[in-house]
Amino acid sequence: MNRIINIFAAIILSITAATAAEPETAYDQQADSAYTADNFALAEELYLKAAQEHGTSSTLFYNLGNTYYRQGNLGKAIVYYERALKLDPSNSDARTNLEFVKGKIADKEPDSSSVIGKAVDNILNSFHADAWAWIALALFAIFIGAAAAYLFSEAVLVRKTAFFGGMLVFVLTVCAVAVSFAAANRVESDKYAIILPPAAQLSTSPREARSQSEQAFLLHEGTKVEVIDSVSSPGEGGKWLEVKVPTGERAWIKSTDVERV
Repeated sequence: MNRIINIFAAIILSITAATAAEPETAYDQQADSAYTADNFALAEELYLKAAQEHGTSSTLFYNLGNTYYRQGNLGKAIVYYERALKLDPSNSDARTNLEFVKGKIADKEPDSSSVIGKAVDNILNSFHADAWAWIALALFAIFIGAAAAYLFSEAVLVRKTAFFGGMLVFVLTVCAVAVSFAAANRVESDKYAIILPPAAQLSTSPREARSQSEQAFLLHEGTKVEVIDSVSSPGEGGKWLEVKVPTGERAWIKSTDVERV
């Protein structure tokens, strides 16, 4: 039993360490002042210095998203709002601003999620990974209490309640652990990217389109794509990424035309 408890503790410590937010630094304070004074270029520089020297946080990424939006850089704004939500899916300000900026881009993202997919997303977005891990530990503690009541109580009603209640809590514990891992994997994943140029021509192969038949389709600033594969083509402009758009179409794009979330 002690070994199981230690495993749960290790899960929580590892996830908490991966998602802990940094306290506000002098750079953050200076950047906030620059942003308030409408000096957005300086605010961007200072927020990036804060991230480089003191680590990232959902709030810092949110502030960078605001800074890029105020400079008219919608692609970068979306990148940083998405990063803010990766670290803390419950950051409602970042989610609101992300939806607002998405409404201004040329390529609208179709709503292709199933009912089950939306339900899973809602669960994952309720808390960040370490919160789900703490919920799992709390449920596991309740399960231990129920097991103790079942083993040591002499009252039949208490034993029955402890048995069936303990089984339900155990199932909920397993679900909470699974959700905490899924939420942590979202933080580590970099399979999505955002188009940065005002317009980017995608090709049917990892090189510049040499004819109209090699032109796949055009994507615009702020569009979110899923990275499927990558190849290095030194003679064709460097690294190329195979990406998939929400409609399911695939094509190749220069790595310099996107930024991973």
